[in-house]
Amino acid sequence: MTKMMSDSIRLEPELNDQVTALAEALDRSPSWVIEQAVRDYLAVQEGHLAAIDQGLREADAGLLIPHEEVAAWIESLGTPGELPMPRPK
Repeated sequence: MTKMMSDSIRLEPELNDQVTALAEALDRSPSWVIEQAVRDYLAVQEGHLAAIDQGLREADAGLLIPHEEVAAWIESLGTPGELPMPRPK
């Protein structure tokens, strides 16, 4: 069995009301809702950090697309002269 840790948090009254309402709707405890929210938040933040790290590695390797090429491609989207998506050089 996983060892659980207890902690406390402070929530604004409106946020606390939302947590309570969601917990009741899901027939779960408020602590379960908060734990799920923290898990989701951490997953999103870890994904962002991984994407930033990947981008930095690609930039260090010279895999870049000039801003002008990206801007021209975006401007062309949905037009008869739509450009192909630019690729790193």
